[in-house]
Amino acid sequence: MSAIDQKYNELGGPAGFLGSPASEELSCPDGEGRYRHYQHGSIYWHSKTDAHEVHGLIRAKWAKLGWEKSVLGYPKTDERNCPVAGGKYNLFQRGTILWFPPSKEAFEVHGAIRSKWVSLGCESGFLGFPVTDELPCPDGIGRFNHFQNGSIYWKPSISAHEVHGLIRNYWADHGWEQNPDLGYPISDELPTKASSKNRYSDFENGVVFWKYGDNKVSVLSKLTLEDASKTTAEVLGEINNIIIPLITASSEVYIESGPDLSEITDYYFDGNKVHNRKYKVHVTMGVDVPIFTDPTINLDLWIEISLDKPAKKVRAYLVQYHYHVHVPADTHTLAGVDASDIGDKIKNTLDPYIWKPFDVKDLSTLPEAINILSLKVMPNGDLNVYIEPLT
Repeated sequence: MSAIDQKYNELGGPAGFLGSPASEELSCPDGEGRYRHYQHGSIYWHSKTDAHEVHGLIRAKWAKLGWEKSVLGYPKTDERNCPVAGGKYNLFQRGTILWFPPSKEAFEVHGAIRSKWVSLGCESGFLGFPVTDELPCPDGIGRFNHFQNGSIYWKPSISAHEVHGLIRNYWADHGWEQNPDLGYPISDELPTKASSKNRYSDFENGVVFWKYGDNKVSVLSKLTLEDASKTTAEVLGEINNIIIPLITASSEVYIESGPDLSEITDYYFDGNKVHNRKYKVHVTMGVDVPIFTDPTINLDLWIEISLDKPAKKVRAYLVQYHYHVHVPADTHTLAGVDASDIGDKIKNTLDPYIWKPFDVKDLSTLPEAINILSLKVMPNGDLNVYIEPLT
């Protein structure tokens, strides 16, 4: 007796809800599993999942997605009851399909979006059941699922974040992720501070704030008090104050050009939190070799700026660097100057400073009532600070 036959018998055989067999037991198109169709459903078997039944609207969705060759893979459970009365689901190798009455369609959720949804309580959480499958965003970059009470959006560089309520309504009414003033959410909806009922969501290019009890939200403007927010030129000046002493610590090294801002990178998700956009700074340096032609060094440094909220300090970090050393042939041959030796000196100089904090701005002098919500590196390089409105 096969595992599929055994499962069929456990479910009541011909008298069970699957009814009579409608096909022979067959090999799956992927060449790995086996299946058999019945009057009212199917049983699929795979060595890693065993045999499980799938039927009704959940089976119809799975079939539409491509059966076992879809993103979901093979079923890992039979159809089960959800904790929320009336709901049904099947777990699959790489996701879940759920159905909730009176919907005429079941919907799938998988990947990072599913992980975020699970962390928020699945269908028992405030988002409820999915009301779409995972779909591509109109910008061609991200993905999303809509749920009964909100949405989860995913972008490769920032992972998945939820948005709901009035903040979601505003975002939807103003272009979703294609609104350049906001972009994708880079946080879930958060309390402005532990004891507050006021809420905000951080987006790539802005912050949306909701005051408890209000029937509307507001998009926050950057803080200008005490030069808290800075222009690109001001930020680069602060970065130069950090970089120049480091790279010219040796009296033999001099700067030919730069430091110059060459790029603003995207946000990135480290598996735990979203990090700010980084400044990529380029410097061309020379190494003074008397008599002979000087070697040159092209150095790129990636600087991340973030806010230490408890200390109210803006800090810069050297995250990584890359260099290329060119030693002219005559200098290498006659003076014995080797590119690897220069490279070792660069590494010895910079490695101790990787992720070492450098204070850029002290915001602790701001009035106690000011609650800083976000510090954001903008696409043009400006550094914006956002606070909770005081009224």
